[in-house]
Amino acid sequence: MPEPAGNSGWSTPRSWSLFGEYSPNSSHIILGLSDQRMFFSLGGGYNLRLAAHSGWQLFYAPEVRPVMLESDPVATGFQYNVCAPTVGGQPCTPLSGSYRYPEKVPVMNTNVGSTNYSATILGQTYYQMYSYAYGRRWTYVGALSPLAFRASFLPRSRLQPIVGANAGIAVSSRDLPMFDTSAFNFTFGVGAGFQLWRSPGRASLIEYRFQHFSNADIGYNDPGIDSQMIHVSYLWGRR
Repeated sequence: MPEPAGNSGWSTPRSWSLFGEYSPNSSHIILGLSDQRMFFSLGGGYNLRLAAHSGWQLFYAPEVRPVMLESDPVATGFQYNVCAPTVGGQPCTPLSGSYRYPEKVPVMNTNVGSTNYSATILGQTYYQMYSYAYGRRWTYVGALSPLAFRASFLPRSRLQPIVGANAGIAVSSRDLPMFDTSAFNFTFGVGAGFQLWRSPGRASLIEYRFQHFSNADIGYNDPGIDSQMIHVSYLWGRR
């Protein structure tokens, strides 16, 4: 098997990659306020070596995500049990049932499972009890990260630490992550991981990434999404 040569190590001047990403949740990490969002994406990347040193290499590494799916928690309706005050002070008649919203309503999170209110007036107890039902909605997104760089270390080793940063845009089929936000959003992220070279110009990569997704206040609301992602890719190139 050929061995790595010079400062270039196992890598090639130009290479391509195919990757998949998954984030099972979101929470407030730096800027994002929207909880419980999920991401899944498939994409490809291009890597152009900008500098090679005995201990590190720097690459311009733009990425495109023709398939990105984002999932929001949504309120679908509620069940109610109500005994409200009546005109004339007559005892109330208990009512119960359910209501389904005409469309799914994205929410910040699903932490509120029920609400209960009660009061006693002139010996009569009145109450309102609501239990909320939730589901999920999936939205298609296309994304591009033209500002992206990656650095690898120990270029002559098969197992190499990597770090990277990227910034770009994302366009969706509707406003994300809530109503009255925007279908056009910006992304930026940082990551770190390892790449394992199988042969010169062929490597597998696994990386942890932090991603922020928001409209930078171009929408009426901008709650933003902070996500932690697992990024897995296969890279190939020619010397």
